[in-house]
Parts: sequence; C-alpha cells; structure tokens
Amino acid sequence: MRRIAMLLAATALSSATPALADQASQDAEILSLRAQVAKQKEQLAAQEAQLASQEARLQRIEATIQPPAASPAQPAAISATTAAGSAAPSTASQPTVAVGDTRPVTASGSDTTIGGYGEITYNGYLKDSSRNQADLKRLVLFVGHKFSDKLSFTSEIEVEHAVASSGDQGEVAIEQAYLDYSFSPAANLKAGLFLMPFGFLNRNHEPPVFYGVERNEVETRIIPSTWREGGIGLYGITPFGLSYDVGVTTGFNVARFDDPGAPLAGSHQELQLAKASSLSFYGSLEYQGIPGLLLGGAAFTGNATHNNADFKADNSLPDFAGVTSRVTLWDVHGRWQHRGFDLQALYAHGTISRSAALGTVVENYNTATGADLPVAPSAFYGWYIQGAYSIPLGSVATLDPFVRYEQFDSQARLPLGLASDPVNRDRIFTGGFSFHPLREVVVKIDYQKFFENEANDRINLGIGYMF
Repeated sequence: MRRIAMLLAATALSSATPALADQASQDAEILSLRAQVAKQKEQLAAQEAQLASQEARLQRIEATIQPPAASPAQPAAISATTAAGSAAPSTASQPTVAVGDTRPVTASGSDTTIGGYGEITYNGYLKDSSRNQADLKRLVLFVGHKFSDKLSFTSEIEVEHAVASSGDQGEVAIEQAYLDYSFSPAANLKAGLFLMPFGFLNRNHEPPVFYGVERNEVETRIIPSTWREGGIGLYGITPFGLSYDVGVTTGFNVARFDDPGAPLAGSHQELQLAKASSLSFYGSLEYQGIPGLLLGGAAFTGNATHNNADFKADNSLPDFAGVTSRVTLWDVHGRWQHRGFDLQALYAHGTISRSAALGTVVENYNTATGADLPVAPSAFYGWYIQGAYSIPLGSVATLDPFVRYEQFDSQARLPLGLASDPVNRDRIFTGGFSFHPLREVVVKIDYQKFFENEANDRINLGIGYMF
C-alpha cells in the first residue's frame, strides 16, 4: 500500500513539473521585461535631462549672439511673411525680422500675438540749421492671431509723425492685414493686404534691423518702401534653400502720380478704395542654401491706368481715355555675412510705358487749368553697396560701424524732350555707427554726404526698438 502511494506521488510530481517550469519561465520573462522598461525609463529621463541642458545652453548662446540673416521676408526663413509670408529676408546687430515671426510675441497660453517697433530721429543740416528737426517718425503695433495650426491672421498698424489729424502731417495706416494658410513649408497661401517681396527694407524695416538712422534712398524712392498691395500669394521655401513668392494683386495708378522724386510712392494705392480694373502680377526668388549668403530678385508688372477710372469718377481730373500704361519694377539683391562682416548690394529699375502719351495729357491739362501736375518718367533706377562690421561689447551689446554708397535717378528718362530736375538724382555717402545694448534696441549716429544736392548734407541721430 505504501508503495502504491509512493508511485502515485511520483506520478503527480512528474506531471506537475512542466507546469511549474512554465510558471517559472513566465515569471522570469516578466521580471526581465520589467527590468527593461525600468532601464528604458531611466534612459528617457537621462535624455530629457540632456535635452533640457542643451536647450538651456542654446538659450544662453542665443542671448550672447545675434541670429544670422534670413532673407529680407516672408519667407525670410520664410519671411516677411513667414508667419506672414513673403520670402524674407543680419548680422549680430542687424537681425532680419519676419512679419509674424520675430516681431509679434505670443502671450503665454494665448493664440493671439502682439508686437511692434518705433523710432525717433534727429536731422542736423550742416549748411542750414533752420532745417534741423526732430521727429517721432513712426510707432507701429503688430497684432496676429492663430486660428489653428494651419490658419493665422497678421496685421500691422502704423502711426507716423506722432499726431494724425486734418491739420497735421502725421497719418494712421494699416500696412498689413491678411490671412495665411500653411499647407507645408514649401506651400503657403496668403490673402489680404501684405508687403511686396522686394529688396531688403520693404519687408524688414524695424530700426534695429537696418543700418543708418534714415532708410536708404534707393529703397524709398525707387522701391516705395513700405509698399503693400491687396491680393493673393503663394509662397514657400525648399529644403535646398530656395524660397519663392508669387501672386496676383492690385497695382499702381499713374493718374495719382504726384512726386517726380519718388515715382511710385504716390501711385501705389495701399488698398484704399484701390482702382482694380486691371490687376498686377509679382514674383520673387531668393537663394539661401549657403550659410551667410543670400541672392535674390523680384519683378512686378501691371496696367496702371485702370480704364481711366479716376476721370470717370471725377471729370475735373486729367482724361487719359485711350491710354493704356504699364508699370514694371524689378530688383536684384545680394548679401554676404561672415564672422561679423556684413556686405550688401541692391539694384532696382522701373519703367512706365507710354509715358509720352501720359505726359501729353498732363501738359494739356496744365495749360487748360493752370495746374502744375508733374509728368511721369519713362524710366527710373537706383543702386547701393553697403558694408558693416559687428564688434561685440560684452555678452550681448554690439557696436556696428558701417558705410554705404548709393546712387539714384528718379527721372532717368523723361518723355517729350523734357529735362530732368537735378534734385531728383543724387549720389550719397553714408557712414556711421549702430550701438545695440540689446538685439531689439538700437542707438544710431551717422553722417550723410550728398554729392549733387549738397544742401542736404547732414548728421543724423536716432533711437529705435522692436518687441
């Protein structure tokens, strides 16, 4: 009997052994998996700590140096309109600012952004101190809103010369107001009022961004900075550094031509009840595939008589019936930044077709009414070269000496055998310093020598900021 019991126990033990072995194997596997999970958690924690350390280091480095130039735009890493959108487009002291990018800042926990810039200037004329003046030149507020990860809104409101009223020279203007939809970095759509992707200043004109107290003459008289149009545009940037910006917009109106010294300044309509019988087309390309190098160009063209719309609305104005005139403007620009050096060059050229026919209408109108309206040129141009060097002063501050030589002629070619006015062409040397206690704040001083109109020689002082 005892033997039988022993046999039964042995049989039960042998049958239980595989089950116990399986349970032991599962327990060992669970322990191993738990150990692996714990180790991976430790590795993730270490990686997070390393990333936090690297982020802190990056912030410390960024606090001591300035970002390299983007293009002056939208996309200035997709620039002046990268949040905005124009392919835009600096040295340590001259960071390129993209609309909706560096300018506006987002409040914590908010999808609405605010930002702005301003400047105060003093011009001291060396040959006639009665012309000296100080001016709160402009104060600008940016307001943007992010509706979703894809759709956003950008706006820019500007007050010029401190006071805006019927009896003052100041004005309030909306410089940008547009919606932006991002499909991808290579394809973005904007619609509304936005800056044209020309040159450097038109998209990036915050005082800490450009050299000199006053904006250069070429990007003021030839490219009418700040120049904006209403329309729709497609822009983006490729992985190899080529950005583009193309679109259809409102255009110039030659019936409003009023300043021979700046042919397009009074003719661009700023989306203020803009005549739109004819629309215009623009396009720009910029290459930034090599660190520190920017090469680009842009073109704009469109009918600028709009089926004689101004005369049809007010018969007391000149009658341009039967005259169709096209305004075309193009520019090429380049920039090289390396180890504190900043070299920059730009050429811009514009034409107004059928200027002889336009001029005949204007001259007949002046004779009949006693008015003194100017005749539009058939061609105008300007160019400049500029060099600067950024000297670090401590961990954040910089001192940036610069020189610039520019030449422009807003009446390079006139119709009807008319002679140009020397006041509308010049060669200018500008040299001075920009002191940045912080990247966003600047104090400037410079000297300007006008070779053709020497009465304009002056010393300029200025302060500026952006946030």
